[in-house]
Amino acid sequence: MKTFRFAMWMLLAVLGMQIASAARLGAQELQNPSDLDSVRSAVKKAEELYKEKNFAESSKYIEICNANFVDLVISGQRKDLAEWERLHKKLSRAAEVLAIEGAEFTPLAPWGDIFGKLREMNNGPKATAGKDPAKELKAKSEGISFTKDVAPVLVEHCGRCHVDKTTGGFTMPTYEGLMKGSRAGVVLFAGDPEGSPLIEAMASGTMPPSGNKVPEEKINAIKAWVKAGAKFDAEDPKANLRVLVGGPDAKPPEPPKPVEVMEATGKETVSFANDIAPILVANCNGCHYGGNRPSGGLNFTNFAGLLRGGMTGPAIEPKKGPESLLVKKLLGQAGQRMPAGGRAALKPEEIEKITQWIDEGATFDGGQRESQLESVIAKSWASKASHSELMEKRMSRARDRWKIVSPTAQLEETSNQDFHVLGNLGPAGLQQVLAAADAAAKSVRKQYRLSPKDPIVRGGITIYALKSRYDYSELGNMLEKRALPAEWSSHWKRDVLDMYIAIVPDKANAKLNESALVQQITSVWMASHEGVPKWFADGAGRAALAAAVGPNDERVKPWMLRVPQVVDEIKDVKPLIDGKLNDEDEAIVGFALVRTMQSSSMKKQYDSVVKSISGGTGFDEAFLKSIGPVEPFLSQALGKKKK
Repeated sequence: MKTFRFAMWMLLAVLGMQIASAARLGAQELQNPSDLDSVRSAVKKAEELYKEKNFAESSKYIEICNANFVDLVISGQRKDLAEWERLHKKLSRAAEVLAIEGAEFTPLAPWGDIFGKLREMNNGPKATAGKDPAKELKAKSEGISFTKDVAPVLVEHCGRCHVDKTTGGFTMPTYEGLMKGSRAGVVLFAGDPEGSPLIEAMASGTMPPSGNKVPEEKINAIKAWVKAGAKFDAEDPKANLRVLVGGPDAKPPEPPKPVEVMEATGKETVSFANDIAPILVANCNGCHYGGNRPSGGLNFTNFAGLLRGGMTGPAIEPKKGPESLLVKKLLGQAGQRMPAGGRAALKPEEIEKITQWIDEGATFDGGQRESQLESVIAKSWASKASHSELMEKRMSRARDRWKIVSPTAQLEETSNQDFHVLGNLGPAGLQQVLAAADAAAKSVRKQYRLSPKDPIVRGGITIYALKSRYDYSELGNMLEKRALPAEWSSHWKRDVLDMYIAIVPDKANAKLNESALVQQITSVWMASHEGVPKWFADGAGRAALAAAVGPNDERVKPWMLRVPQVVDEIKDVKPLIDGKLNDEDEAIVGFALVRTMQSSSMKKQYDSVVKSISGGTGFDEAFLKSIGPVEPFLSQALGKKKK
């Protein structure tokens, strides 16, 4: 019961945070709400009182909202219906919470009944003397047909985003879907074109977002159809709009084909990673790159998103530079010039470079197509940098990151060829961590037959050495935007410029620190190779620790005990392959799998995989040659083989 009560209170808290009030109710005096804003304020006040455990006063605010809710919705503006519906849900849930405390309320009418009453009102007044509503309605809609006049407009101007697919939570492949509306609410109110959000969006030019505004005469036709009742004049309201427009032989659109990424051949004169990605990141950041909601649905976060295009279709047509929408937008030849928002136009030589890249096939030379463009740029630079140049870049980045983790603490650091150690342990503490890392690296080199003359990882490994668990948690929160598992005291992270280990060293046991670093350095070394998945790198690290300290170690025993449970909970190996398992479960499964591969029956195959990836072969190819395809192996090893 306490859990239920808390969950409901949280819903009220979210309401109080998200909905800003334009009118506030006094703390001592109750007033009947008169509009949408005052209902918002009353609910917020109820939430504050509930938080103070003043349930009696909180109930009064919910009661006055319930008692006046229906009249306020009916007298309000139709464009606010989605907001009224959300408030209705919040009031209903608040009543459930407060009822637990013994409160009683005026019953709140079901939303379906309220909406039904509105629809009835919108269908026009009842017959009055001297007038025939049926004839009047027919006169208004004369010549306006959904199938002949309205559906063609929707298909032409909204089809790509809302008929063929769902965009922004709204899909209307059929008349039924159109009238159902979006996840935010109804978009067309029969009899009320002025209050219909879809018509308002068309008239204002907000939709479609391409800037190709729907002609006024077409909007007027939709208005007249809605005013006349938004009736359907064909046989099946579930028929696809393209079928209605194209006739009985027309077919709904085929599902979009998977994006085909053309790998660079090496003969191109323009490189995506070196030339194009830097231009896009510098000029499109905020709107199409790095934002929460990419403008126009065009997402440049990675190469696949760029190639996929946005709401208005593909941005790039390989081998057709001047015809590609991206180039036209940059030149201002297709609606608003890009970049928008007052930014300067791209230089002619930059546009020419983009055009040339597309003309050459829009090929990709940045590794994994899902990688963020900044990573693609960094990887391209790093591939040409020396060990010392890359290490200096990582060290500089680590110093900047440390200011985020601990802005007031004085930075202390030490380094050698393999490691850059920084943190808040003091000079002696950092030297101890560096010594433990060197000893651990020696063990890793011995296990995998690595030359002591070469760096353990090209560009070195940063080690954040932290004084307390609090500091460790702050690193997770501030740098990685996540809560680190409670059982962790060290972990690793891989990126081109962020190859690091974070650790809270044991103050009294140097050997404990050394073995912990054996685990993390092994994982980082594995992960530094092309395409190595996290489960494999984590598994190799944990297996290395188990080999160093034995199965009875207090860190290893919980892993061993958890293996059967975690494996049993996994119903399919796809989440493991796609990196969708939580961090600890993924590492537990990786530990079990690598231990299996390191067993006597598979050790030669495992060693072959490691040798291949350390020689530059990609992980999937190395695994295929030595063991077989990754997914079937995982399914069989974990007992998830498909029937």
